[in-house]
Amino acid sequence: MRKRLAALFLAFCLLFSCAPAAYAVVDLRTVSDFYAKQLTGSTCTLASAAMMLRRRAYQDGLDSWNQISESSLRRVAWSYVGLSHEFSSQGITVLHATFDPGVGVENQLIQLLKEHPEGIVVYNKSVPHAILVTDYTGGQFYCADPSTAAPSGRIPVSAATISITNARYYWYVAADTNRPVGVSGSLTATDIVYPTRLTRGSGFTLAGQLTSPGNITSIQMTVRTDGGTEVLSARVDSEDYQYDLAALAGQLDFAALNAGSYTLQLTVDDEYGGRINLRKQLTVSNGETTSASYSGSAPEMTNVNAVNLTQTGFDVESTATDEDGSAISVLYSAWADGEQFAPSLVADRDGETFTTHITADAGTLGIDSFLINITVMDADGNSARGALLVKVGISDPDSDPDTATLVADQTVLS
Repeated sequence: MRKRLAALFLAFCLLFSCAPAAYAVVDLRTVSDFYAKQLTGSTCTLASAAMMLRRRAYQDGLDSWNQISESSLRRVAWSYVGLSHEFSSQGITVLHATFDPGVGVENQLIQLLKEHPEGIVVYNKSVPHAILVTDYTGGQFYCADPSTAAPSGRIPVSAATISITNARYYWYVAADTNRPVGVSGSLTATDIVYPTRLTRGSGFTLAGQLTSPGNITSIQMTVRTDGGTEVLSARVDSEDYQYDLAALAGQLDFAALNAGSYTLQLTVDDEYGGRINLRKQLTVSNGETTSASYSGSAPEMTNVNAVNLTQTGFDVESTATDEDGSAISVLYSAWADGEQFAPSLVADRDGETFTTHITADAGTLGIDSFLINITVMDADGNSARGALLVKVGISDPDSDPDTATLVADQTVLS
């Protein structure tokens, strides 16, 4: 089962670069008030966990985030042998895990940090010491080291008192009751100013802010003729949570456009699977220059569930909304052992609830767990993606499998 779940998760990671959407849009790398040094020589794990929970609570918008400390956490998280392997504070549950020895720690941490922007507590048993690895930016790991021998604040891992390469254990946020259940849209575009009509020979500077809870990965602007010929193009690969569109001005010479009709397209992607895909018409003539603005975000998807599980199939349902009320479509597909066993299906809509039935003979396929990949898209091309991991069991293990009632243990992965 463990190998199968690992294969399923790997297949999911290859298909989608998704991670759980943050509750508040904030770049934790810019906030310095989370960090502290350990109070005793043996509480590095406790101090690192406190810093991780402070960052998570701050993301959740909790006013009490700065009340989390090594001292306040000791009562629920500390045992006589060290940091507990499972504990909860302020609605946030933390679990202990072991790095897979067959995969490089660095590769595992890159994926974990995409899912957990609050950070991962990493423990190197050979020292022994723990640090909070906070992010992977620009090809480099950063951390907060609670040791008094290390610099304060967010520092490169290379400046920490331990190496993460041969680390063995880690702690991570496994559940958070402060978050809505499901998958939320992550990427937003605010006050995007673009030309709708240009005077021939005049330039134009785009404006507007792009924001993501994680990293924006790419921004691309193209201008094409009605025949589809690309006449202007600009692309930026980003590793930041925010981008100002005015930075593209040097790559787009609108003054070079001849009179005629064009299609202007802006496509923005982030590491959470969010996409802004803005397509607008542009006319170049000898007339007056005019512009328009756009603000939008990826639609939100919540309350994702596999229901009515039987021996021959199951229903999938989720709630999807879009802030500007435009039409939404939801697409479901089902995967097991890295293979798609049901076709991609467009969900039926009833208000904000989207459902579909997926036929799957559990006995024939040998399915004991599967992934449901979900994509929700609005009329502007903005999308949110996620996955639901479903582990199938029998309510009474001693009953006849052909007549037994199936039950589902479900986890929203992103």
